[in-house]
Amino acid sequence: MKFLSGILPGLLVWPCLLLAETAAGPDDRWQICPLSGSGFYQYSPPPVFADDQKDATRISATRVESSSTHLSTFSGNVLIERDGLRLQADHIIYNKPEQTVDIDSKLHIDAENLAVDADHGWLDLQNRGGIFDNAHYQMPASRFQGSTPRLTTRSGDETVLVNSLFSSCPPGQEDWYLQTSLLRLDHASDTGTASHAVLWFKHVPLFYSPWLQFPLGDERRSGFLMPGFATSGSRGFEISVPWYWNIAPNQDALFTARHMNLRGTLLNTDYRYLLRGGKGEAQFDYLPEDEQTLDSRYRLQYAHHADISQRLSADLDINDVSDDRYFDDLENDTDLGRISHLQRKATLNYTRDIWRADLNLQSYETIDPNITLDNYPYKRLPQISMDGSNNIGRHNLLWSLHGELTHFAHDSDTRPTGQRFDIYPKLSWPLQGHAWFVTPTAGSRYTQYSLKNGDDTPLELDARQITVTSLDSGLFFEREFDLGFVQTLEPRLFYLNIPYEDQSAIPLFDTGNLDFSFSQLFRENRFNGIDRIGDTRQLTTAITSRLLDRENGDEFLSISAGQIFYDFDRRVTLDNTAIADTRSDILAEASAHIGDWRLRNTVQWDGITHEGERRNLLVQYRSDNRHIFNIGYRYLREGDTETLEQTDLALVWPLSKRYTLLSRWNYSITEESDIDMLTGVEYESCCWAMRLLARRFLQDDNSHDSSVMLQLIFKGLGSAGDKKASQILESAILGYQSDDK
Repeated sequence: MKFLSGILPGLLVWPCLLLAETAAGPDDRWQICPLSGSGFYQYSPPPVFADDQKDATRISATRVESSSTHLSTFSGNVLIERDGLRLQADHIIYNKPEQTVDIDSKLHIDAENLAVDADHGWLDLQNRGGIFDNAHYQMPASRFQGSTPRLTTRSGDETVLVNSLFSSCPPGQEDWYLQTSLLRLDHASDTGTASHAVLWFKHVPLFYSPWLQFPLGDERRSGFLMPGFATSGSRGFEISVPWYWNIAPNQDALFTARHMNLRGTLLNTDYRYLLRGGKGEAQFDYLPEDEQTLDSRYRLQYAHHADISQRLSADLDINDVSDDRYFDDLENDTDLGRISHLQRKATLNYTRDIWRADLNLQSYETIDPNITLDNYPYKRLPQISMDGSNNIGRHNLLWSLHGELTHFAHDSDTRPTGQRFDIYPKLSWPLQGHAWFVTPTAGSRYTQYSLKNGDDTPLELDARQITVTSLDSGLFFEREFDLGFVQTLEPRLFYLNIPYEDQSAIPLFDTGNLDFSFSQLFRENRFNGIDRIGDTRQLTTAITSRLLDRENGDEFLSISAGQIFYDFDRRVTLDNTAIADTRSDILAEASAHIGDWRLRNTVQWDGITHEGERRNLLVQYRSDNRHIFNIGYRYLREGDTETLEQTDLALVWPLSKRYTLLSRWNYSITEESDIDMLTGVEYESCCWAMRLLARRFLQDDNSHDSSVMLQLIFKGLGSAGDKKASQILESAILGYQSDDK
């Protein structure tokens, strides 16, 4: 039987519901609440008596009458105080031997965790039990409040309310509330238990539960969380029902039944644990039968870190999906949709003094259908590496050593496989003064391969040994301004010499080109792996200027520029085609941080063609989480024909005290197409908030999908709706942080 394709109006019925969200505390969620007149701030902490006065009772009033040796009548501004208790009323009858009070006037009580206003009542001062009629109660620590015809306290640890109203909204402004036939508040365990509870919002019942439990404090509780709702073009209407299991103080689990109208029902399991020597998390999503593909679909993700001893640790990272389209079809996150490989890795790390050794087992699951088998990444089964560094004696001479032995395997029988051994000893001599530094470095890299072709025939390769020498140097100049600023000027020269060695026969196991960036101006190798060591004799010239606060050293402005000059053609490349340029592109970076404004700009400029190869610009204004404005621009030219050009605009801005606009537009100028469009609005009151988002985004197959997400947050109780809305906003808008609790 198919699930209902629309949102159920009116009542949602649950056989048993436990709200596992934590209760509210004194945090930013309550900033919009009024500072006075709300009823939340009438509570005054009760007195704390000295140890020898714990059983004492203090009573004051305008008039006192004694009708017998046991009973006394107090009238006018009556005040009774005991340790942890204060009672105020106009007229009471006090039984001194039994320590009980009959109150036949309006009263106010302040206890350690509860405040009560009532028309009349009865109180046992010694045992803290009492009965109060037509009562209004408040729990100042959690901001919950409500009203009830009959409130009963038992020993001060439990409060029982009949036909009560329960809310975190100010009295008289209950936009949301729980209406219960019986409500028990256990103050010792900070737990509320309700019978026949109906959650009302704006006079509309949202759901009913015959039994409901929720926390009054920050302790975790097992139980159902608020259901979630969403809709999208590829999945239809969605409803998610999460159940939280607080297994133990060091482990918990979240089970979520997620029904998608066009796909079926998916079960998500998220288990977390914390051990004395480690921690881990396991997630498993399973859809028994997709109604579109008629296949079962799943996703597995497991991560574990173990501190086996003080020196030895281990990490495990396993990822798997049933098919290539899993993320596109079943997830809202566009970043997941762009993943082409899923990593599976096990690592053992050992550190001792100056040494570190690693044992890695690493493979990948390729989920991009456009990648052919021959282009799948290699597996490292295993990789053993060792690194160490230290000074030589008392001198400033520093030695370092990197060694590695890796076995490469591949799924294709046309790709070569085998072992690579690499060792790289190096010496450097850092010299520096107050305004200068010079660091000469020399090393020798030896690499040996033992390989075979896909048909198991040996692949003969000579050992490669390359000497690497470099000299890094720089100067520091400063000047002060009367306005309290310090400007620096930091020229830098970096010389690198690596002779040519023919490496064209060496397979590319894990090596590729690096994006040209400012840090690469000072790298020894222009490749990101060791199957290619770039030949060069080059000189990098760079200069940086900073504007600093003279008092605290904060950086307001930084501008850098640099370029590499080559002495001969570079013949070592990935495609064995020599590079004849005598100089690199010019790289320039600028960043500024002035008040709430931030700017970062990177430019890569071809000095020969006088054209830009790469430009990245980001301008951000962020004063707090509700005032964010981002402008981004990205340009990349690859070759003579391929160009990537994108703009990115994002905005989080309050339209009023309660309404906030949320927007992001990522646009491809090259394709004249939207990449990601998001718009929404947040409404926040003192005790609840609502977030409505509409989104249209580009999938991995260049098709667009749309989704609508609604999130309703009851402060202190939980949230109903699609909680992925918060995650998507944090991912899409730089600087945005959700304050959902």
